[in-house]
Amino acid sequence: MKHVIAATLVRVTAFRIHVSLQGLEALAKEKQRRDTLTEYRRDHQRLIGRATEDPWLLPVLDAYEGDLHPDTQRRHLFANDLYQHVYQGYQLGVLSLADLHGHLRYIFQSRAMREYWEATRHHRASLVADSEEAELGRIVDALVAALDDAEADGDDWWVVGDAPEN
Repeated sequence: MKHVIAATLVRVTAFRIHVSLQGLEALAKEKQRRDTLTEYRRDHQRLIGRATEDPWLLPVLDAYEGDLHPDTQRRHLFANDLYQHVYQGYQLGVLSLADLHGHLRYIFQSRAMREYWEATRHHRASLVADSEEAELGRIVDALVAALDDAEADGDDWWVVGDAPEN
């Protein structure tokens, strides 16, 4: 009987260790994903920075419809960096969905951010419809419309739009 109990305890302990190891492996994979995402964004920012500083490189990033003045293109690239920064904060868990909405409401109260958003509408049209990024785009579209309405009505931007449900 003692052998049966001891064998059962060994199996239970082995199972607990196995479950713990699976949890640690999942945490390690998630950390690696976050680290990779962070490094990818750093590379993106370095490339954008090089292009905005060098007039010979800036035309490479001209993916807008129509001719943009280089200063407008630089503003759009900075707007994209700002948007990506907020989005990455959400992806990494630094911002909740409500926090994300608040940050977006703040940055999109700027007319220059809304001009960037309109200029890149055709970029978002190619996103997979049920992707996280496409959903975020729809949230921003609704927020921008609400901000435009509030601006026309003379309302304050910081009370515009309801935070989306999780």
